[in-house]
Amino acid sequence: MFDTPADAQAQLAQQFSRPQVEMVVEALVPTLVFRPQPKGRAGLGGTRIGGTPDLPPGLAWPRRTKPADVEAIAKRGNVEAGEEMRRHFRKELPYAFFAQVDLGEAQEQTGGQARGQDAPAAALPGHGRLLFFYDLSAGPWDNGTESTRVIWDESPHDGLVTQVMPPDLARAAEAHRAEIAKVNRQFALPVPKPDSGTPYGGPARPMSLHASLRPPAIESLEMEARPTLKAALAPRSDGEESFRDAYQDLFSRAFDSYYGAANTGRRNQLLGAPLPEQSDPRLEAEVVSRFGVQHLSQEQWKAHRPEIEAGARAWRLLLQIDVGDFLQEDGEGTVYFLIRASDLTDRRFDRVVAVYQQT
Repeated sequence: MFDTPADAQAQLAQQFSRPQVEMVVEALVPTLVFRPQPKGRAGLGGTRIGGTPDLPPGLAWPRRTKPADVEAIAKRGNVEAGEEMRRHFRKELPYAFFAQVDLGEAQEQTGGQARGQDAPAAALPGHGRLLFFYDLSAGPWDNGTESTRVIWDESPHDGLVTQVMPPDLARAAEAHRAEIAKVNRQFALPVPKPDSGTPYGGPARPMSLHASLRPPAIESLEMEARPTLKAALAPRSDGEESFRDAYQDLFSRAFDSYYGAANTGRRNQLLGAPLPEQSDPRLEAEVVSRFGVQHLSQEQWKAHRPEIEAGARAWRLLLQIDVGDFLQEDGEGTVYFLIRASDLTDRRFDRVVAVYQQT
């Protein structure tokens, strides 16, 4: 959102008072954002969203095996969604490829506002690529480690090979487009393009990474570390909500597509503070990891709230991707790839948890 603190101060001064500007600037969180590049600009190993990954010989596109608890997952959706998940799991398809991040590029983007240990990418490996895969067909009902695979590939660029989509995944994507086309023709709506996004993959888009500063969302854990700002943004009993309303408007205009061109990708980011659609997704990562369930009852949440909130602070956002932007079609929700700080230090990307949210 902002390139430097000075840039933030200049822009925020147009909307907020000086004390409010100072509170917001002090709370800014470093992150890395994605900017589209002209097609054909991304070489082997380059940063991209969608398309297919670049893999070395011997590293296979990961495939999701049939879960042991298919019925439990299927029952989290309605009848139609549940039956679709059962059919999906029987196929044991490869995961959809979501993104590829050039870690060398990430390290270069320290930005003048955040160097050394405070740089956005300081905790990441300094070489290779991070490859993000996700089961978009069932993952929204299945927060946890099984709905995603994140791979750190350390192989040199000159050993990489551009992949083609596995045949069974390509057939599933084509069948999905055919089904959408059939329905759309009935209502005289446009049919999907041959390369349009599906739950099995999104269009290939070369990206570059850029260091940025973003204010924390009101719902984020970072806001808890800013008690003065949090108090100033708290709902008021007198109904006067000017600062809170302006702060939320800032977020809406900056990150929500309904205020601008659709699918602008402004919610996509690497590291930093999550942009929740509900509560902070690190709370959900802690719940599913600690209790082995998707959600707790109100009574359970109340009983365990202190330990959940304490545990959630150990989690870090690795990547978040807006589903509509990934598909470049109509789509709802955000996928958050989260990892404990200790696992990030140990490079245990097999322990990444995926959390899906939508409003």
